[in-house]
Amino acid sequence: MQEDFNEYMEFFKGQPLKEKQSIVIEQLKMLMGLTNTMCKELNVDNEMLLNKEITDLNKYNYTEDDFAEALIVYINSIQNSLCDFSNRLSDIADQV
Repeated sequence: MQEDFNEYMEFFKGQPLKEKQSIVIEQLKMLMGLTNTMCKELNVDNEMLLNKEITDLNKYNYTEDDFAEALIVYINSIQNSLCDFSNRLSDIADQV
């Protein structure tokens, strides 16, 4: 597993900056979807954060500020989902 990851990182490091950013965003999208699904599986009221900062990345010439702002939105959405999920797990554990 570590060797595969090291190979992946070598590939990643060889990519141009815009491609690296695209990979980061795609991975955050997948993680955001996963954490939201985890919440749904436990019937946790949870919603993904989506706003203008994310749509700014759809422009071909988005800025570094656009990228950083979108990262914060994705990260906060994932954090919110994980917190909601954790709270629900605590509720379930308290009932046992």
